[in-house]
Amino acid sequence: MSYVILTLLLFILSFLSGMMGLGVAFIATPTLGLFGLDLKHEIMPLSLWLNGITAITGAITLARKGMVDWRTALPLLAITTLVAPIGVWLLQFVSTTTIWWIYVGVLFFLAYRMAFPPPQDDSAPRSIGDDVRVKAGAASAAIGVFAGFLGVGPGFLMMPTLVLLGYNARIAAATNAVIVTLPSFSAFAAHLIDARFDWLLLGLTSVSAIIGAQSGAAFMARRVKSLTLTRIFAAALVLLALQRTWSLVVA
Repeated sequence: MSYVILTLLLFILSFLSGMMGLGVAFIATPTLGLFGLDLKHEIMPLSLWLNGITAITGAITLARKGMVDWRTALPLLAITTLVAPIGVWLLQFVSTTTIWWIYVGVLFFLAYRMAFPPPQDDSAPRSIGDDVRVKAGAASAAIGVFAGFLGVGPGFLMMPTLVLLGYNARIAAATNAVIVTLPSFSAFAAHLIDARFDWLLLGLTSVSAIIGAQSGAAFMARRVKSLTLTRIFAAALVLLALQRTWSLVVA
């Protein structure tokens, strides 16, 4: 029964993450934690794998709609891919409980920033200068390390960072979907030495996640406005933070 529940949950979560231009790990990690899986050896490897495949699926759909800023996406993709394993290496020095509390703090911070975004006009043309892209590149290096440490991929940090730097939320989501693909797999590879996989669960959740992410990205490209997108993102982050806080306090 847990296989069926997790497969359905991952479909729903992947739809939401695909709509926001994210890999699914930031929302899958605490969800998988509800089922008693070990954080470092089971949840993180599985979440990073699902993060990569959902990001690729969403990126393909959004790129076909012409929504990706490739001049931003490709350099940040390279930077975050190279630095993500550093975060994985840092895990050996920090306890699991500490990692979860850091995760909660980041979720609340990002929810606040996304709940009050700068005014955006979906009909306005993009105007992103090279100075903004340089700032995004510098931020992506720190984000890549931190995301690798948390085992969630850089998407849930990179998306609001791009919005705060002045990117339209829809363009930020589409660009972010490209950025988070390879870093997820580089961090996943760093986990392979001590990862433990339930292969049936991996297969079922992979299929449902791909279908969900593609559906979510297509839905966002057709119907979702930037302000709606940022509010959905903020609400999801708050719910995740509250759930994980409850789990930590009760435990």
